[in-house]
Amino acid sequence: MSLFQVPGWSVPSAPVPDEPGQSSKKRKRPHSTDPHKLQSAQINIEKLTSKLKHITPEVGVRENDRLPCSSEGHSVESGKKKHKKKSSDVQQDSVPQQSSPSKESTDSGANKSQSTLPPKKKAKSKHPESLQTKTSPAADGNMPSSMDLTTLQKRLKDKLEGARFRLINEDLYKSDSRTAHQMMRDDPKIFEEYHAGFRHQVLSWPKNPVQHYVSLFESYPTKTVIADLGCGDALLARSLVPKGINVISFDLVSDGEFVVEADICEKIPLPGSEGDKETKSSGEGQIVDVVVCALSLMGVNWPTCLREAWRILKPGGELHIAEVTSRFKDLEGFLNLVGSLGFRLKAKGVETISLLLGYEATRTLEEVTYNDETPVGPFTGSRIKPRVGLTPILRAGLGMTDALLRFFPSAPVYHLGLFREKVTLQPVEYYSKLPPSPPVDQVFLLDPLIATGGTAIAALGMIIEWGIPVKDIKLLCILASEDGLKHVQAEYPDLEIWVAGVDKDLTTDGIISPGLGDSGDRLFNTVR
Repeated sequence: MSLFQVPGWSVPSAPVPDEPGQSSKKRKRPHSTDPHKLQSAQINIEKLTSKLKHITPEVGVRENDRLPCSSEGHSVESGKKKHKKKSSDVQQDSVPQQSSPSKESTDSGANKSQSTLPPKKKAKSKHPESLQTKTSPAADGNMPSSMDLTTLQKRLKDKLEGARFRLINEDLYKSDSRTAHQMMRDDPKIFEEYHAGFRHQVLSWPKNPVQHYVSLFESYPTKTVIADLGCGDALLARSLVPKGINVISFDLVSDGEFVVEADICEKIPLPGSEGDKETKSSGEGQIVDVVVCALSLMGVNWPTCLREAWRILKPGGELHIAEVTSRFKDLEGFLNLVGSLGFRLKAKGVETISLLLGYEATRTLEEVTYNDETPVGPFTGSRIKPRVGLTPILRAGLGMTDALLRFFPSAPVYHLGLFREKVTLQPVEYYSKLPPSPPVDQVFLLDPLIATGGTAIAALGMIIEWGIPVKDIKLLCILASEDGLKHVQAEYPDLEIWVAGVDKDLTTDGIISPGLGDSGDRLFNTVR
């Protein structure tokens, strides 16, 4: 049920004078009791009102019903003497005429009308409303309708819609999907009000995430099947379906065209691997290539939406999630939860380069031989001797982790939380997942960018203090500056560094130039 009901908006009319018999509600001046002065003031108000009607006519009045003005711009009352002297001054041609800036042209237009139409009778009324001029139909069309909004009214309407959006948004985040679904069924207008406010909210964002996905999926094969969970007004489907890409849109209310009604946290009406809610699905029977959750992980039971996404996705399919940064403040916890469902973080560019770096960096690892037996017969094999651990620096280092896990699927991952203070450019530690004693022999430190080298040096200090000697640490990075590499090598001459590219310059803010920008923002689509 709607909490706000805004009546029809209308432009306020011109001031209306008080009737002679009515008393003013305003406080009177002490010396205004003279009846002659009051009558004189009332007459002046009537004159002022007639002039205001001249300037701001009531909405809905046609242009040819406006009060006329002389060519000098004065009111009609100042031209009444001219009306008495020459009746042709008030006669108008039936053909629409444009107002002229000079008196001579106005008079000539009036004289021309005498040759085409019989003269009108002289107006007997003393009121200026008796004098009327006609204007072009184009002017009539420019008059605003009674339902048009002023700038102030539009602002007020936007504020009301924004407040209504925030109220509904809060309810949706605090309730479960069943409650939200029932609320939309009871009053479908809530769905429209919410998305009207959402569209207004997105206008203030640097980029609409749905528009980002539209541009991303345009290059996908035409047979791609995309499931848009919590689609809203189905902008993704409206943009991609005409281009031959299959988009199936789901939300709490159907529009009868693109959107299928469904509770995406309970059951998405698509075939897939039918596992129960206590165990992960088996990974068979899915038909969907891509699942999109663009600002749709709402409600207290949002993790079950990701479980449903896993159920309907093909093996090797893609899950794309876009959320505001305030939604999941514990990034590592969120990524761990998504990973526990069977998903892995994917970043193509960084992942490919990291894969090549890992291939080169593992060449020098010591190997040992071992004997084993297959069902056919015995064999002698080799394996890497040291126990390998991965230490990505949050959050950009996560983009390199999956590539290294291809080489070491069972390697433990120890996250290190470090950031560079913007003023001093010094590293600040805020998180460490290192256990009390190291259960590994070899550590791969993953840091995509080495600018000044301060963050890498701080991370190396943490690992060495943990108990791993510098000779057993390999630093892998995507891009580094010359000064940053020199700084790291000066601190740890025996450190093995693998870097894909080197830029010469650093800005005064300690950023690699031309560099890559903020690698974390680029990996997680949080570029501002």
